[in-house]
Amino acid sequence: MPIKFTDLAAIENLKKIEGRMVPALTSIASAGALELESYMKQNRPWVDRTGRAKASLFAVVSKPDSMVIRTTLGHGVSYGKWLELAHSQKYAIVIPTMKSKSKEYFQHFLDFMDKVKL
Repeated sequence: MPIKFTDLAAIENLKKIEGRMVPALTSIASAGALELESYMKQNRPWVDRTGRAKASLFAVVSKPDSMVIRTTLGHGVSYGKWLELAHSQKYAIVIPTMKSKSKEYFQHFLDFMDKVKL
């Protein structure tokens, strides 16, 4: 069932913030990505030998289309997949970070939405 707004003031207010919402949400996602990347680097379960695996951990934000903001976590070394999947995932950090930090990550968006005044 479609919703039809008849409150012209509400419609005008929505139009005012529409152009600012995506940049604001992208900024929140970027700040969150920095936190996730830092968390992964500080809490990796392996002992560094060269430091390459730690240095290559990343969390980046992209916008594949106008309605999607994507945060990707991963390794930048070729053997990162083995750290994540081999040895019963003893050395995994990407999936454990997603599981342990996702609620906190999304809470930033919810807090922002609570503060948005229409």
